[in-house]
Amino acid sequence: HADVHAGNLLVLQDGKVGFIDFGIVGKISPKTWQAVEGIAEGLAIQDYEKIAIAMVRLGATSEEVNIPGFADDLKRVAERIEKLDVEVMVAQRGDEFEAAVRTDDEEVTRILLDLVAVGQEYGVKFPRDFGLLLKQVLYFDRYTKLLAPDMDPLQDERVRSGIRRMSEQVDGPVIDV
Repeated sequence: HADVHAGNLLVLQDGKVGFIDFGIVGKISPKTWQAVEGIAEGLAIQDYEKIAIAMVRLGATSEEVNIPGFADDLKRVAERIEKLDVEVMVAQRGDEFEAAVRTDDEEVTRILLDLVAVGQEYGVKFPRDFGLLLKQVLYFDRYTKLLAPDMDPLQDERVRSGIRRMSEQVDGPVIDV
């Protein structure tokens, strides 16, 4: 799903999340999924050097990268992500309630542009599929923090094993997600 936002997510009566509107979908390269695994592992333990190394492996670069400096700047971007504001709107129609989650799309875009600028500062150019995937991850992260504040998806074995399985699919040019 390449269009995760409040209008395309439903909280079902059993508490599960339902995704709708698959009008925009994408394919992610195995190289990107392998980098996502390293980034997820680094985020889970807040190891920004691990994240920087995964991002350097992902991006095209022709120069040596200052990993500690890159890691410090990535931490600064991550802190902005943590501060991203999320709002819940609830409406009642008769006996039913509807809820929607709203976030500042412009701030999400600014954070992504900041991440790209940080990468460029260190000579790292990210592939397009990574940027698209990251934007969806940012939205999903915000919704998770709002709807399930005690849940850490990066510590959830179901999520981690799914990322590992996808990163192992390196026999073709893309991974269908």
